[in-house]
Amino acid sequence: MGSHNSVTELNELFVEAMNAGDLDLAVSCWDEDTVFQTAPGTEPVRGLPALRNALQQFIDTKPRLTVRELHRVEAGDITLVALEWQLTGTGPDGEPMEMGAVDSNVFVRKADGTWRIRIDNPFHSQHLGL
Repeated sequence: MGSHNSVTELNELFVEAMNAGDLDLAVSCWDEDTVFQTAPGTEPVRGLPALRNALQQFIDTKPRLTVRELHRVEAGDITLVALEWQLTGTGPDGEPMEMGAVDSNVFVRKADGTWRIRIDNPFHSQHLGL
C-alpha cells in the first residue's frame, strides 16, 4: 500500500486511490500549489479545487490505471519522474475507453518529510510529438 513517505510510495498511493475511485485520497497526493495538464492542447489547471474537478472526470470513467517508472532525476527536495501510464475505463457514452502516454511529474518533499506532486503533465509524450 502506498503512502506519502517516498516518491515511489506516493505514485502507488495515487494509483490505488484512482482505481478505488477515492477522490479525497487521490487529491491528498498533490501539493496545494499544483499544476496539472488535463489534456493535450489545453491550459493546465492550478490549485487543489481545479485539480479535484479534473480528477473527478477521470474517476467518473471507473478507471483501471497502471504506471511504470521510466526515469528519475533527484535534486534534494525535488524529483522529476517520467512514467508510462495506461488507463482503461468507460467513457461518457458508456463505451469502453483506453488512453495512455508518457508522463512527466515534479514531486516536492514537504517540511514534514512527506512527498507531494507539484507538476503533472500526463500527456508529455504527446506534447513532444512522440
